[in-house]
Amino acid sequence: MLNGMRRALLGGSLYAVLSSTGIAWSDDRRVETPIAQRSFIEVQDTGRNYFVHFPSGSRAAPWPLVLVLHGAGGDALETLAMYRWIEASDLNGFILVGLEARPPRLWFPVNFKLNPRIWNSGDPGVQQDSILKNDDVAYTRAVLDELAKRYTIDPNRVYATGFSSGGGMVQRLGVELSERFAAIAAVGSLRAQNVAPRNPLSVLLVYGRRDPVVPYEGGKGITPWGDRPDQPPVAANTAGWVRDLHCTGEAQTAQPNPQVLREAWKDCDGGNEVQAVTVNDLGHHWAGSLPDGLKESVAGPMSRSFDDTTEIWSFFAAHPRHGAKPQAAVAPADR
Repeated sequence: MLNGMRRALLGGSLYAVLSSTGIAWSDDRRVETPIAQRSFIEVQDTGRNYFVHFPSGSRAAPWPLVLVLHGAGGDALETLAMYRWIEASDLNGFILVGLEARPPRLWFPVNFKLNPRIWNSGDPGVQQDSILKNDDVAYTRAVLDELAKRYTIDPNRVYATGFSSGGGMVQRLGVELSERFAAIAAVGSLRAQNVAPRNPLSVLLVYGRRDPVVPYEGGKGITPWGDRPDQPPVAANTAGWVRDLHCTGEAQTAQPNPQVLREAWKDCDGGNEVQAVTVNDLGHHWAGSLPDGLKESVAGPMSRSFDDTTEIWSFFAAHPRHGAKPQAAVAPADR
């Protein structure tokens, strides 16, 4: 059994961690470890983990593939279980892979406050050499190459999603590894790269209006590793993707319930789409997940107005690489 929920928050200078006890960001929560096979791959002359869940039931190849990236301080296995991706994989027949970041000090035990796993997403708040030396794009590419050897994967249905630091890393993958993905989805995060992807893809962005870590209107973000001043508003992050994918026309808006606003730019390069979802009653959480242990007093509220996993898979299923037939999506049963 893994340690309790210590979900991650976007970036933040980790130097503050090494010299202070920080805030009590999380309660101790436990989830059942999901059925996922641990695998190792050699990248930059060192071994790294990733975890594979093959969907239950008999289905014909080729299979869609979804990569899930945890937030800083998190890990792959708990994230797959807590966000209910195992259920979604079994219901919808896609191969599920949890990628795992490295901590800044490999010789110390992983610890949420003192030695958290964190992605080299390009976040300017992460400046430790040990993290900046990790080529997480190369790691992702190597995992994709290995999976293609082991399974018959549909290259038109390869997707990636992540939360917080993992969401920032997914957006980096959308820029630097765009030829490998049909669509990406990022929750509670910003993109550090100010360049367009080499290949067009579809993008879904989910923001909480009450997120203290990635403030909706910009300004100071509060993390367990120190405050982050001068963050841009999330609208600037959305506008960057709309610009870089050359989306034309005004956004189409919809409000599926009073707490959720969906904006969609459908006329983008290659027939792709950018969507931005604002959840009014959501803080820095994966909406619809099992309890994540992040205290409302410091991470803002959890929302049941939206279900990130269900909505993200529905977006992926509807957005294969342009020209491929969309797939019907099945949602996990409510708990």
